[in-house]
Amino acid sequence: MKFLPHSGYHWQGQSPFFEGWYVRLLLPYSGESFAFMYSIENPAGDLHYGGGAVQVLGPATGTKANQDDQLIWRTFPSVQKFWASPQQFALGHWGKHTSKEPASPLPSDEFFTLVKEGYQIYHHQHQGQITSGDRHCRWQFTVEPEVTWGSPNRFPRATAGWLSFLPLFDPGWQILLAQGRAHGWLEWQSKRYEFDQALVYAEKNWGRSFPSRWFWLQANHFPQHPGLSVTAAGGERIVLHRTEEVALIGVHHQGDFYEFGPGHGTVTWQVAPWGSWQLKASNDRYWVTLSGTTEEKGSLVHTPTAQGLQLNCRDTTRGHLLLQLGAIGKGLMVASRTDTAGLEVGGNWGLG
Repeated sequence: MKFLPHSGYHWQGQSPFFEGWYVRLLLPYSGESFAFMYSIENPAGDLHYGGGAVQVLGPATGTKANQDDQLIWRTFPSVQKFWASPQQFALGHWGKHTSKEPASPLPSDEFFTLVKEGYQIYHHQHQGQITSGDRHCRWQFTVEPEVTWGSPNRFPRATAGWLSFLPLFDPGWQILLAQGRAHGWLEWQSKRYEFDQALVYAEKNWGRSFPSRWFWLQANHFPQHPGLSVTAAGGERIVLHRTEEVALIGVHHQGDFYEFGPGHGTVTWQVAPWGSWQLKASNDRYWVTLSGTTEEKGSLVHTPTAQGLQLNCRDTTRGHLLLQLGAIGKGLMVASRTDTAGLEVGGNWGLG
């Protein structure tokens, strides 16, 4: 893959500090989805909270099979057992392991022998296993990147533009993969999934503080339009010690990239505390509308706060989304629906 901006680990001794990675695996034939959330907080170890965690949001099973997703998660308090590459998308963290202290990174064929609870992402190989009460998740798959952020025929771009390389925005945000393909297996509680050509999405964020409130939408499985993908997010961020509200939308369609947001047009939104995400955007050439809805109650997941990880965010991976993209003065280019959209609100948006 071409060099991807911000793919490496950003910590250089800052305190406080967090970095988080989100990887979503979608099985198109069933619509089932697994979202992996990896995080590290206060790697310097000088504050009362710190350490890492992995959360996996997956389909409900058993008597709750028709309900929204379930969460399996595990913390790893020791920051010394976390590692990440400053140059590439590679990281790992473990808690329980054999009597032999594992090196980092590990050869993929030794990982499950040495690590009893933990994860690693290395050379596009994703591996891990965690247990939470009577729930268990174990996974191993490889990812072939296809589309990052920007035009597929050009070098990948920083999601927040070139200014993101300066110490201006807090937090930072980068789309690592708008779409990739995965091959491998996953054990989710008592069920094993084996897959080929599963869809993958990945992003990351980092900084001294998480947004005080935000919303997010993501989809890369539109059955009538293969290859179509969208990511949108908005909320409050800190710019030079001042807060501002900002939103961004990126659409990949038929080999082209359409971007809306700061420096690339205007975005307006109406997002409810839960259940409805309505966005409109335009620039001098194109326009887009997004209408996301869900009847599910959603699942609470943890996000970094000044008190450590808190259940501060509500998600679903089974949202309904209508995307319409058009050219100014020329009409509609594509309209498509999906029932496997990721929809989210967080912070003081009004989770209740």
